[in-house]
Amino acid sequence: MELQWIPSATSSCYHAADGLRRGLQFANPEPNEQLLAATANLAQEIRTVGLHEDRFWSHLCAFAHQLESNLQLIRRALQKTVGPNNVSELTATALIGRIADLESAMRDALPQTDGELRHRCGPLRQHWEARGPGLLRSFADLTDPKLLPERAEIALVYPAFGGGGVAHLANNTIRVEAVLTNIVPALPEVLRIGWLLTQLNHELPIFGERVHGDRLPLLAQLATLPPILQSAAVVELSSLSADTLAAAISGWRVDVAQPADVADILLNWWDTYQGSRPPWGIALAALDQMLSP
Repeated sequence: MELQWIPSATSSCYHAADGLRRGLQFANPEPNEQLLAATANLAQEIRTVGLHEDRFWSHLCAFAHQLESNLQLIRRALQKTVGPNNVSELTATALIGRIADLESAMRDALPQTDGELRHRCGPLRQHWEARGPGLLRSFADLTDPKLLPERAEIALVYPAFGGGGVAHLANNTIRVEAVLTNIVPALPEVLRIGWLLTQLNHELPIFGERVHGDRLPLLAQLATLPPILQSAAVVELSSLSADTLAAAISGWRVDVAQPADVADILLNWWDTYQGSRPPWGIALAALDQMLSP
């Protein structure tokens, strides 16, 4: 897999704001009043113009490292949120000022972001290059090689929340907080990066067509946990068990109510998968049914 590592202060801005508006706890330093106010004002403007809030924020974060112009970024996020033929210039104009205010507040709150990200990128990339390729090879052997994209971008962002990451299936990008230590001792950050990368191709019809689009990101997160942890044993990073699954669900902020219960379901599902090796898309749909109330 060809990877492009991109430290991005712009992505850091939207990553921080997205976490704040969802109630995540800022790690260090505490966000100042200007950043909190700018985040709240942008969130309110997004609601006022009638956009799907979570979807629009996700696209802002996904494309922030690729587009230098704020207007281009807003238009791209709008296209992905409402469709290319439904973009309103009035909506874009309403958002542009709030976006500028947010970026200004972020620069004031964390003025050294660019330099810090460049410093943090090196160690994380070195750790990945030592273990990551072997991790992905094992994952492909256990699942389906087509789950791994030929290339992907890694947008490295300021560790505003003490570790975190998201896979953006729409543009083959993962967003990762550039931490220098393993946030969950049993789960090195290299594993988090591998886990995020293995989610990206789930949007392909052969994998995701049997799952509702709104549930696909969560199913991709959960389904890739057992094989990435089993692959971790091959490269001596971790192991697969109910405990490590529950730790990953909690530590990597997978949005489920009962991590221990979901870990048991995942183990049962993974045992069944290994015994019969159905096509991954069918296995994904089966997991969806097992998780449904």
